[in-house]
Amino acid sequence: MIKEQVLLEDQEWRKHASCLHFSAVLFFGFDDTEPPAEKRLREDQAKLVCFECPVRQECLDYALSARESHGIWGGMTDVERRRYANRSR
Repeated sequence: MIKEQVLLEDQEWRKHASCLHFSAVLFFGFDDTEPPAEKRLREDQAKLVCFECPVRQECLDYALSARESHGIWGGMTDVERRRYANRSR
């Protein structure tokens, strides 16, 4: 519970996120029926936004700590974050 509380309290970085100016659909998709080629294109476009973001590292750190299971966070997909987390152990 304490870890969750800290994660929720320490989100000042979100105010500076580049993704605020884009639809959440770009980062999370619309639904599970998205064709793989369209999903890849959308994810690549979202990652471009992330790569220019001034709080990219904070976003990635949050997603890893919170174990976000969906969407693009800090320039990584859910699959990429799981791989990264497993390598870091």
